[in-house]
Amino acid sequence: SYGTDEMEVVNVYKYLGIVLSTRLSFSHALNDMAARAKIGSVNILKLLWSLGEKSPKVFFKLFDTQIQPMLNYGAEVWGLEADLKIIERVHLFALKRFLNVSVRTSTVLVYGETGRYPLFVNIYMKCVRYWLRILSMSSERYPKKAYKMLLYMHEQGRNTWASSLCYLMYRYGFDEAWESQGVGNEKAFIKLFKERLVSRYNEEWRYNLHNNERYKVYRTFKSELTLSPYLIDLKHVKARSYLIRLRLSVSQINTHRQKFLGANNTLLDCPFCENVVESEVHFLLVCPAYTDIRNMYIPHKFFSSPCLQRLAVLLATTNRSTQIRLAKFLK
Repeated sequence: SYGTDEMEVVNVYKYLGIVLSTRLSFSHALNDMAARAKIGSVNILKLLWSLGEKSPKVFFKLFDTQIQPMLNYGAEVWGLEADLKIIERVHLFALKRFLNVSVRTSTVLVYGETGRYPLFVNIYMKCVRYWLRILSMSSERYPKKAYKMLLYMHEQGRNTWASSLCYLMYRYGFDEAWESQGVGNEKAFIKLFKERLVSRYNEEWRYNLHNNERYKVYRTFKSELTLSPYLIDLKHVKARSYLIRLRLSVSQINTHRQKFLGANNTLLDCPFCENVVESEVHFLLVCPAYTDIRNMYIPHKFFSSPCLQRLAVLLATTNRSTQIRLAKFLK
């Protein structure tokens, strides 16, 4: 009790913006932050749509300044041990809503089109910065005392926050910094650490891209994790949407093939051509059923000698006129 008031006993309680649990689990906190951040993302998208603003750079800036701080709040403490998929789902939800594609669209391709990195990069950076900040504190400070206790428990074989940080440092090749419990030039170290995180993820992204048959077409015209220029250059939203859906393999032709696979999980034949697989190359550059609109909208040089390489050049074009004409063909 507190005075004459009886205190309620609860399993979770929000304190300083973090939902604390009797089981010392951060899952409640992450779910709470994710729910609020998801609502915030939708509100930002609605605002941009009402203003007619479709620039990806504007949306990314708003997300990083308004939504990401909500998702990363207190990450110095929970960022090394919590399930970061809860946080990343909000990031992917926002990106897919911006691109106007299904939530089931491939994550690999969404990152590839937008040039974005998962939020774990910034979360790990916050943890490392906090570690360096603790190391610079005087021994009388409570965070320093708590860290020394956690470090001692880690050395005794207990799994603590210090253990998770140790594994992180070793995973990215900074074992010397951990063993010496310090770095020389902090700014240079932070920069190098972020470069290592980004570099490792780039390698992982390329590996996933080149080792999945679903991405056979995409990897012919996109090999770097960068923002695709057409998302900036093409202001016409509907035209951009047609290109997005084709590039990300969620257009009607792709979804039709995935829904109605042929025998032995093979692709469907073209409904207009006998014994010809309805591939992107065939659909865009070959199929005689579309000859009239193909001659009208697609430059002759692309379908005069149809092949996957010509298709890749067409889908990677930065020529705004060609982009619009291709979108009209798809429409």
